[in-house]
This record gives sequence, structure tokens and C-alpha cells, in this order.
Amino acid sequence: MKKLLKNRFLYICLGVIFCMSLICIKLYSLQIIHGDDYDAIVSTKNQATIALEARRGDIYDRNGVKLAGSRVTYKLQMTYVNSPQEERDAMYLELLNLLETNGDRYINLLAPYINEALQWGTQLDGDENSSKRSAWISTVVSKKEDKEKIKTAKDAFDYLKTELFGIDEKYSDEEAYKIMAIRYATRTQGLSTLYPMTVAEDISEETMMAIETGYLNYPGVYTDLSYKRVYYYPELTSHIIGYIRGIDETEYNQLKDRGYKENDLIGKTGIEQACEADLRGTEGYRKVYYDSEAGIVRTAEVVEAIPGKDIYLTIDINYQKTAYDALVAQIENTVKTKDDKAMNFGDANAGTVVMEDARNGAVLAMVSYPAYDNNLFIASSDDKEAQAAISAIFTDPASPSLNRATQGLYPVGSTFKAVSAIAALESGKISGRWQQETCTGKLILEGMEHDCQGNHGVISMDTAFTMSCNSYFQQITLVEGVGVDNIDRYAKMLGLGERTGIEIGEYAGYRSNRDTMAIKETDKTHVWGMSDTAQTAIGQLYTQFTPLQLCNYAAALGNGGYRNQPTLILKSVAADGEEKVNNSNNRVKLDINSETLDIVKAGMKAVVDTKSTSANVAFANFEHGFVAAKTGTAQTGLEALGQSSHSAVICYAPAKNPEVAVSVFVEHGAWGRYSLPTAAKVMEDYFNIEPLPTPTPAPIATPGVSLEPVVTPAP
Repeated sequence: MKKLLKNRFLYICLGVIFCMSLICIKLYSLQIIHGDDYDAIVSTKNQATIALEARRGDIYDRNGVKLAGSRVTYKLQMTYVNSPQEERDAMYLELLNLLETNGDRYINLLAPYINEALQWGTQLDGDENSSKRSAWISTVVSKKEDKEKIKTAKDAFDYLKTELFGIDEKYSDEEAYKIMAIRYATRTQGLSTLYPMTVAEDISEETMMAIETGYLNYPGVYTDLSYKRVYYYPELTSHIIGYIRGIDETEYNQLKDRGYKENDLIGKTGIEQACEADLRGTEGYRKVYYDSEAGIVRTAEVVEAIPGKDIYLTIDINYQKTAYDALVAQIENTVKTKDDKAMNFGDANAGTVVMEDARNGAVLAMVSYPAYDNNLFIASSDDKEAQAAISAIFTDPASPSLNRATQGLYPVGSTFKAVSAIAALESGKISGRWQQETCTGKLILEGMEHDCQGNHGVISMDTAFTMSCNSYFQQITLVEGVGVDNIDRYAKMLGLGERTGIEIGEYAGYRSNRDTMAIKETDKTHVWGMSDTAQTAIGQLYTQFTPLQLCNYAAALGNGGYRNQPTLILKSVAADGEEKVNNSNNRVKLDINSETLDIVKAGMKAVVDTKSTSANVAFANFEHGFVAAKTGTAQTGLEALGQSSHSAVICYAPAKNPEVAVSVFVEHGAWGRYSLPTAAKVMEDYFNIEPLPTPTPAPIATPGVSLEPVVTPAP
């Protein structure tokens, strides 16, 4: 018996050993041999990657003054929690009440369709949106008979409350609407245990603390760090910096392969658009393990986001302020000194100033008036006040969103006369600087009378520049062998009517030539003639250039015939400190003889140096011979109807070897000389010139100053 028991015990031990051996072999197979395979399967099945937002790069002026940045904010996030719907509804209401108490806005995707007043929202209101209403109703109502019952927004609200969402009747309409706003968002966007839905952005610290300390009351709700764009000098820099806004469908389809998502913000205009790739940064990520019921269980890996590159611009914010203040003062003074007899009808309302480094094309100042607040575009879509303000920007007749420096197209008047002089001089058909022509106050060509404001008699080129004699420049370009084709050739060479290549949005404009006539002339039987050439020679007819082109053209005249490619970008600096300096100085040496340029420069210098001229008074704070300039009074063709001409000035300094060039343009600024003080103030700031006591203003009708007239048939 003892022997039998001993054998049984042996067999049991052997059995246990055998079973344990099998288990060990299986564990070895699972963990050692196939461990990596099973780990990959588990990771794939229960692991997810959550994106971490990258901070957008900052934008600075050339001296390191921050123009645009991103402040740290908190956003309210929510994930799905498996609890009864009535409990979640109560939590939604409590959550939105908390936001309202602390002055925070929640993202209301229902508002564009049904607003808080239970009226149709902006997307569906009005008879013109009846088809949109029907289409939207079809997205939330399935039965035909139910659709037919919905006639008003209140009908739609009641259907959503009772039929679609089944919200408890104990809630008032106001309370039900708040619950419904969340429910509608979860219905349209989806709500998962893993990927959060944003309930509110830029929430207060009070809300953040209430959520984090009372998290048990808000299951599935938490706060997360975010970034909100801030523009620090909107009045001075909005047209340069631009703004960011939500990506649209077209942009998303083009950029989704580069990692953009449907709710991303993207640069829409200005530097924000031009440097989008550098400013955007690189998203980080957080790999997590999750449970379908409990949500995120633990974090497996974190890769921090890489902030976008900081962009340093060529502009100086101090020059910006000087230019803007001087421009606004000029416009206000022109309106204040309205004088119909002097053809200042007090309608000046917009303008621009550009200052460029004449040596390399770096834009030191670029202001456009009126300006706008680009911070408005950061506001959420349900911020009614902000959206109304944005609409007002784009419907304002003064077009504050237009960057007049790069997108304003204008006739330029007498500032163009340097081109006409170059065309005539380079042709070899006139006798140079001392070529004489006779001005009798008018020039009759092909039955058309071209007036000159003065009767200047026999004059040479220097005097013609100083007096801005229309007849002189018209006559030298009508010499056989000069003509409109040569004018056009040199205008194009100097960059007029061509895009400059600056980084932000710009228009090319039009040179006055036969091709432009074919586009703009309503009389298709019209054949180009001498009268057309005469008007073109003084910057009229079909001429339309941007003020940036004028500034760049002035720089080329002064710097020895080098056309710069204007730039706003000085350098970029990555998060790791790596700098990339913009060395792309694409200067082009123009095919213009230096002797020709010297003659033109002497003429522009004489404009300032001749005593008692408006330019001489405006630049009185500078040494004699330091500044060269040319004014332009560009007609609109509606002066007889009470619309003032435009005012333009180009200048550069020092005249011998210029460092900077400036252009000023004021819409309906009446006379070119009215812009001289603005140009002078900008240059005084650049050269650190202390202004002298304010001189007596120049008389309205200075003898010998030309106004380019509208051509009228000779009697």
C-alpha cells in the first residue's frame, strides 16, 4: 500500500512538472519568441497618437520689437464618457453656465442656423436663404411629414429639443438651447473617448481653475494649453503682417498632405501668408494607451512640438509710426483746408508711404491708410461683434483692407517725367541737358488741347523739372525716334507696371501703351496718336502704378541705375537658434547710360534746391543739395465734378549716393506738393534731423507749378 501511494505521488509530481513545463514553454514562446509580434498587435489595437499644438513663430521688426506673437491660453476640451444622457445634459448646462458666469464664450455651431433668440441664424435668415434652410432642415429631420411642419426657427428648435435630442421638459427653452448647442456639436463633429472636442477657447483662469479643481463634476472635461495670436501694432502694421484665419476647403485640399487639418488656422494675407511654412512650426504628439470605456489609460511616449520660426522684418516700427502720423496729418490738413477755387475739394481720404533702402531694396517703412485691426480675424466665428466688424472692413467704401502700397493702382502724374526724360535722352534725338523747348501754356495735337499750368517760355531740362512743365516733356517725347514705344521700354526697365517681387500680395498695374489701350479704351476704333503719347509722357492716360513701384523707381534713378527687388524679410530664426539671413539681393543693372541718369538726377535735385519752391521749403531742414525729389499731381478726370486730383511725391537722399528712397501717395490729395511735408518728416526721422520751426505754408497757387490737365478738344 505504501509503495502504491509512493508511486501515485511520483506520478502527480511528474504531471505537475510536465504541466509547468508546458506553461513555461508557452510563456517563453509568447514573451520571448513572439513577444515583439504580440506587442505590436496590442500597440496597434490599443494605442493612439494625439497631436500636440505647435506655437506659431513670432514676427519682429528689424530691431527686435515684437509685432506679432502668440500668448498662452487655455481651451476647454471634452471627451466621451459612458454615462446616462440625462446626466451628461445636466453637466453640459452646468458647464456652459460656468463659462457665461466667468465671461467666457463657448463655441456654438448651432448659432449660424438657430440663434439664442430662437430665430434663424445668419446662414439661414432671409428669403434669399430659403433653399439653404430647406437643405439644413433635411440634415436634422428625416421624415417628410416632420419637415413640412417646420416653418419657423422655433419649430425647428422644438423638433430638435423633443424629437432629435429628447431633452427633458424640465429645462426652459434658454437652458435647452445651451444643452442643444453641445449636443449639436457632438452630433456634427462626433465625440470619442480619445479625441477631444473643443468646447471653448481662450477661457479665463477662473474657469480653468474651476474645471481642474472640480473635475469630478465635469466627467470627460478638461483644460489644455493653447496659443492665441496677438498683433501688437495693428494700425501701423496690419497691411504688412496680415492675419491668420480658419483654413478653407480649397486650402485644406491643397495642404492636407502636408499635415494640415480641417480646423487649422492658416496665414491668409501679408507676412502671415508669405511665411506660413516657416511660422507654422511642427506638431508634436503623445502616444497613449486607451480603453474603449475608460478612455486614456497611460501615456507611452511624448514628442514635444517644435515652435515655428521667428521672422524678422526689414521695417523699423519707429519709421512706421512717423510715416503713419505724418500721412494722417496730411490727409486731415488737406480736408481741413478745403478750397474749391484751389481745386482742393476736401475729399482726401486715403494714402500710403513707402521708404526703401536704395542700396538693397529693404523696405524700411510701408504704411497704408485707412488701416484695420487684424486682431479681429482671430475671434471665433460666433463672436458677433467681431464678425460684424470684419464685414464692415470689406464693405467700407474706403477699403481699409487694401494695402495701397502694393495693391493701389494710380495714375502718377509728373513723377513719371523722369522716364520721359530718359527715353528722350537715350534715343540720342535731343541735345541733352540743355535741350530747349518753348512752352506757351498749351500744346495742340491732333485737335486736342494739352494745357500746361504755366507759360514757361524757352526752358531747358533742369527748369522743366523744377517747373514741372508738361509741354517740355511732351515735346521731347514727340521728337521723331522717341515716341511711346521708347517711353514704354524704359518704364518697364525701371519696374513700372511690373510686379516688384516683394513677398506679400501686389498688383502689376498698367503702363500707358497700345496694348493697354486695347484693354481699357472703350472706343475700339481709336488709333494711337501723338495726343496719346503726350498724355503718357506726363503719367496720365492709362498709367496705373503702385506706390511701391514708384519708390523702387526713385531708388533706381538715384543709385546709379540699379533696380532692386524690394523685400520685407530680414531673416528667420529657428527654435534652436539657427538663423537664416535673407541674402537674396536681386539687383539688376539697367541699360541706361550714367550720363543720362546724371541729367535726370540734376533735374530732380534742382526741384529741391531752387529757392522758394514748395520742395525747397519742405526740405529746409536738410543741407542744400542733400535731397532730390519730384512731385506729381495726378488727375482723376472728375475734377470738374468736384473730385480732387491725387497727390504724389518721390524722393531720395543723399542725392549724390542715396541711402533711402521715399514715395508718398494720397488719394484726392489735391496737389503733389501737399505730400512733400510727409516725405520730409520720414526722411528727417531716418537721418535724425531736428526740425526747424514750422515755416509758413506754401501758397495754394504757386506760379509755374503744373497740374496735369484732362485733355479737352480744342475749340
